[in-house]
Amino acid sequence: MFFWRVSTFLDELKKYLPKTFEALRTLAAHIGTRKYETRLRTIYPKLENISVDYAILEPATRAAPDPQVFVIPAEIGWSDIGSWAAVYERLATKQGQNIFSGNGCAIDAAGNFISSTGKFVAVIGVNDLVIVETADATLICPRDRAQEVGKIVKWLEEQKLKKLF
Repeated sequence: MFFWRVSTFLDELKKYLPKTFEALRTLAAHIGTRKYETRLRTIYPKLENISVDYAILEPATRAAPDPQVFVIPAEIGWSDIGSWAAVYERLATKQGQNIFSGNGCAIDAAGNFISSTGKFVAVIGVNDLVIVETADATLICPRDRAQEVGKIVKWLEEQKLKKLF
């Protein structure tokens, strides 16, 4: 978990990711206006896809003559929910439990995470799947491959189907 002053983060962002800094500064001018969502949809896809670890923390650690990054051990109950499988692991209280976010039914099925924004979802005879249904798309994959959803996003980008991500 990272903690810093906003001013420190922005200074480092400006230093190590100047294009992202400028894009976000432009976007900030529209916060609270009717143009914000449109500007966000225009700006966001152009931002560099890089984690804060690689973009800011590593260069800040290497570049500074005096330590600028510190590690402080802490018990804060953090769980990195970075995939649908991680959501399942966080919500399941017993092994093989089916987790539903929305309406559904599981028959002879175990270990599934099923999320639906409106439709009833029924599963029969399947195990350890992630099923996520939204208004415009449905994801179905083995729970142990849920981290690979980025491959779908990349494919959607290549196919110029930006409306789906």
